[in-house]
Parts: sequence; structure tokens; C-alpha cells
Amino acid sequence: MATTTPHPDGTEVRTFDPRLDAGTATERTDRITTGAYLRSRVASLFGRDERPADVSLVYYPDYVAYTTVTLHRYVGGDRTVKFLVGIDAVTGRVGEVDVDLPTREARRVDPSAVIAPDRSPVDAEAEWEEWLFPYLDRRFRPVKRPDYTLDDLELVFVPYWLVDYGSAEESYVVSGLTKQVEEVVSLKPVEGYYAETRGAGARE
Repeated sequence: MATTTPHPDGTEVRTFDPRLDAGTATERTDRITTGAYLRSRVASLFGRDERPADVSLVYYPDYVAYTTVTLHRYVGGDRTVKFLVGIDAVTGRVGEVDVDLPTREARRVDPSAVIAPDRSPVDAEAEWEEWLFPYLDRRFRPVKRPDYTLDDLELVFVPYWLVDYGSAEESYVVSGLTKQVEEVVSLKPVEGYYAETRGAGARE
């Protein structure tokens, strides 16, 4: 089980290269906050280039549960399916992983860029098991109770680009995995991280 490991040269986490660079992340304004959008429009009217104060990587923890399920059917024999389940290591939110995961490797990163997990592997497995059967009922409608195994549980730190416009309300993050844009204030763990590392108190 990979976890964060403090080190003089950084914190060791299991992660991967983001699928877009900082410049591309900044340009993805399809879900930019209203305040930042209006500010950018006003700046363009006056011929100014409105740029974020900072663009940097933040690493968000998610467990990946490698799942095998055997469906027992009256006709056609048993069927085995394998899929990945993601468990948010901060909030405990669970869902199927519907994107291909890049190759992960252990890397040392700036400790201040890492959001620490709140859920232990035991917590994550409990969340996974509670989520699994309702999900199987919805997706497969099994006639008999399926057999299942948790083949592996991997803690992955997903890289996000934090595009900082000076306040949590005007800043956003771009997933290095899905390229999806989210407002900082819409993701409470990220909002809390921002307040601790970039907020007024942190700047004093």
C-alpha cells in the first residue's frame, strides 16, 4: 500500500504526469468562475493580458480498488468482470473509474503541494464494499448474489493544476487525468487546502 512518505528532498507519492501542461490548463476556461471571466473581459478591453498569479501542481489522493466480480447466471454460465473503483481518500466518495489510468510511479514532490488522505486503507475498503452491491444491482441486475474480490488497493495522487487568481472564489483546478475544470470553492478539500496555503492567513 503506497502512502505519503516524508523525505528531505520532498514527499514520496505514487502519481503520474498530467495529461496537459500549465499553459493548456490556464486556457481551459469552459468552467471558469464568473468573477475571473468578467475580469479577463475587462482586461482585454483595455489591452491588458490578465494572467493568474500562479499556476502550480497540487496532488489529490484517491484510492483505486481493483475489483473482480463473478456473476452467477442460470443460462450461459458464470461471467467474470473486472473493473476499477475510485474512492476519494479525503471525502470517501466512491465511483467507477471510467478513464484509462496512466502509468504510475513513485516520485518525490513538494510536501506543500500534497493534500493528505483522511481515509485509511481499511476505511476505503469499507466504503468500496458498501458501494459495490447497489452498483452491481443497478448495472447487472444479478439473479443470484455475485462473488467478489478486492484484488488490490492503490493510493494514487492525481495531479491537478491549481490556477490561482488571488482568491479561492476566482481560482480553479484542472484535473491532470480527465482535464476537467472545477472551481476551487466547489471542491471542499481543495478549498481547505487553498485557505491553508494561499489564503490571507497563509500570506501573513
